[in-house]
Amino acid sequence: MELETIYITYMNDIYRYLYSLTKNHNVAEDLLQDTFTKAHITLLGQEIQDIKPWLFKVAYYTYIDRTRKEKRYIMSDNVDQIYSNTPEQIIVEQDAYQKLLKLLEQIKPIEKQVILLCDVHDCTNEQAANILHLNLNTVKSHLARGRKKMRALIMKEE
Repeated sequence: MELETIYITYMNDIYRYLYSLTKNHNVAEDLLQDTFTKAHITLLGQEIQDIKPWLFKVAYYTYIDRTRKEKRYIMSDNVDQIYSNTPEQIIVEQDAYQKLLKLLEQIKPIEKQVILLCDVHDCTNEQAANILHLNLNTVKSHLARGRKKMRALIMKEE
């Protein structure tokens, strides 16, 4: 499959996944760009069979790499930042997706990852296990526990 076709097909899913991790439009866009740059380099040298879970895996590790780099540096912004909402941000903030993200923050990070991959981005349990480098049964138990906690949180909000 050609990179442009892959990009058009999976760009929105990967962006939403990265946005759910970062909660920042600009960072998610940067990570999306980095993800597809890494994907392009890899696809030049080899053929990937199951492209969607592989792209999520590349996105996840791109996010992890950036998080590790940010921990090494102390950031200080002396310049006042202008807050502006893009159309994408307005839609996301008004959507139930934003509520989901807030609820997901209240559960363990690994359960959050598994729910995002399996329930939000339609990865199979096997694909999620591969992306997160976990045992299949571990993913299933994290998914079950995470869903149970999410149901309790939703019931509590209502």
